[in-house]
Parts: sequence; structure tokens; C-alpha cells
Amino acid sequence: MAVEQDKLCFVVDDDKEFRESLLTLLEAAGYRARAFSSAAEFLALVDTLLPAVLLLDLRMPLISGLEMLEDDAIDLTRFAVVMISGHGDIERAVRSIKAGAIDFIEKPFEAAELLALIDVVQTGLVKRLDASAHKSVAVAKVHTLSPREEEVLRLLLTGAPNKIVARTLGLSVRTVEMHRAHMLTKLGARSTAEALHIAMLADTAPWQTVGLA
Repeated sequence: MAVEQDKLCFVVDDDKEFRESLLTLLEAAGYRARAFSSAAEFLALVDTLLPAVLLLDLRMPLISGLEMLEDDAIDLTRFAVVMISGHGDIERAVRSIKAGAIDFIEKPFEAAELLALIDVVQTGLVKRLDASAHKSVAVAKVHTLSPREEEVLRLLLTGAPNKIVARTLGLSVRTVEMHRAHMLTKLGARSTAEALHIAMLADTAPWQTVGLA
């Protein structure tokens, strides 16, 4: 099931009239919107904010939108950033994409153009959050395994049959089957294939394959 995500949008821009016009536009389009007059105002609250589309002005006094994106100390990973650039800012806008922005839009723009872009970015954000949630669940499940059960799982990721798993770990095939059954139960998997899918979602490292044959 996909992660439920409100249509939420933040605007960071130092132009009061422009901010207010964007808020009116976004709210009329069904978005919950909140505006910030500077990067500093936004950053003071960033850790408390929910994931959202972030409309970020490229040029602002003191801290620009581009500086925010290029600062490794500022974590904007849970936001889908759309840069708002003025005429002649294409080079900086491209830099913002390289720094993590999803897209940029150049002033002046049509309301319909901006809303269409935000809708696409919002859809992408929901998919990203959904994938992240599935990964977190998979990681938590793998962490419930005992060290031996995780070894069995890592060997299964290489495609090794029970006989090879047993030989590698110095166990009997019967013992491997027991660990495998416990592993499936803990992972909530109905089959080995499902267990391997969970392991891959969790980025579980396969066993080193040298000498398994």
C-alpha cells in the first residue's frame, strides 16, 4: 500500500507579494501551503517540517536557495525541491539540479505551468516516500534475525542450495533447513523467494561467493 502523503508545499522566497500570490495559487489548487521569507526562517524549523514539495528561490539575501542545496550540512532529502529562477539564472539553475533539485522553473511563468510541474514532483515524492517506507520495514525485519539466520539468508542471496549453505557454515542440511524455516517466520515470508525480496529491499549483502561451489 502506498504511503499517504498530503499535498503539502513550502515556499521560500524573499519577495512578499510573490510569496502571497503563490500561497493563494497553491491553496486554490488543493495544496496545504506555508511560506517563509528567508532561508534562515525555513532552516530554523526544517527539522520539524513534514516531507513536502519545496519551492525555493534561487537568489535570496544572506543565504540563497542554491547555497542551501550545495551545503552538505543542510539535509533537504525529504523535500522535493523545485528551484524558482529569474531571467538569466539558467547556469545556476542547472547547478541546483546537480545539487539535488528535482526541477526548476524560470520567471515569469504561467500558473498552469507551475501547477503542472508541482503535481509531477508531488507524485514522484509520494513514490519515493513509499519506497523508503518499504525499505525501512524490510531493514527492521532483517534485524530480527539471529546471526546464523542472517548468514543463511546471505548465502541464499547467492543462489546457493541448502547443501552448499550447510557446507559453507559447517552445519548439517537439516540444521540449515531449521534456520531457514525460522528465518522465513521472522521475516513474515511465505517462501524463500519472498524472503530474498525482503533481503534485497533491505540492501542485505550477499555472502562472498568465492569457494562456494
